[in-house]
Amino acid sequence: MMEPKLLTSAKVEGGGHAGIRFRLEGELTPILTLDLDPLSFVLFEHHTLLWKDPKTVISATSPKTARSFWDHPSWLMMASGPGSLSLSRDCVGKIFGVSLHDGNTLLAPAPHFLAASGAVHIESFSGGSDGPWVTGDATPSVDRFSVAGDAEGLVWLHGHGDVWELTLAKGESLDLDPKAWIARDPSIQWEPIGLGSLSTDMAAGANWGICRAQGPGTIWMQSGGVGPARW
Repeated sequence: MMEPKLLTSAKVEGGGHAGIRFRLEGELTPILTLDLDPLSFVLFEHHTLLWKDPKTVISATSPKTARSFWDHPSWLMMASGPGSLSLSRDCVGKIFGVSLHDGNTLLAPAPHFLAASGAVHIESFSGGSDGPWVTGDATPSVDRFSVAGDAEGLVWLHGHGDVWELTLAKGESLDLDPKAWIARDPSIQWEPIGLGSLSTDMAAGANWGICRAQGPGTIWMQSGGVGPARW
């Protein structure tokens, strides 16, 4: 199995994609700044907006999506150019982008989502065994990000602490805290596993568990903030 790769961050890093220019700034509580050309737009959750250009138009998506943030409604919003806006998850960590193309799909627990370019389709579903929780705690929903046909899209996610990326070959696997995963390819097989009597003894007094990720595919993981207070 290959070693996980640490995604390092500079004080300022950025790039461009389909009428959108972006900058990742800050070392402790990072922000994502998006500069939008006319007719370009991005999707984001309402509570992540820090500030925006007065020219940037903000509107609610339709139909309303059944999203929540700690039992409170979380509205999926659209920002349309021209103009700019800055977004943050209001906590220590790292922001990173994942490109989607050729019909690719990405799965991520909803609390890690920060923004997506206009070509990305977002579908939310109940986490269940795919969610980051195994026992006891309320399970956040999981977002499925996809693009149609030959379209290209970009999804920005936030991880707590440092962020690690690992590509597993077919037959390779990794056991991890289920709250540590940020995103994964749907080709990754994901299942809760037990540790014999240790699992039974610990689960009786605490919300604890472990999951196995089996390749092929890529998984992104976080090193910190795996408790529910961090979501």
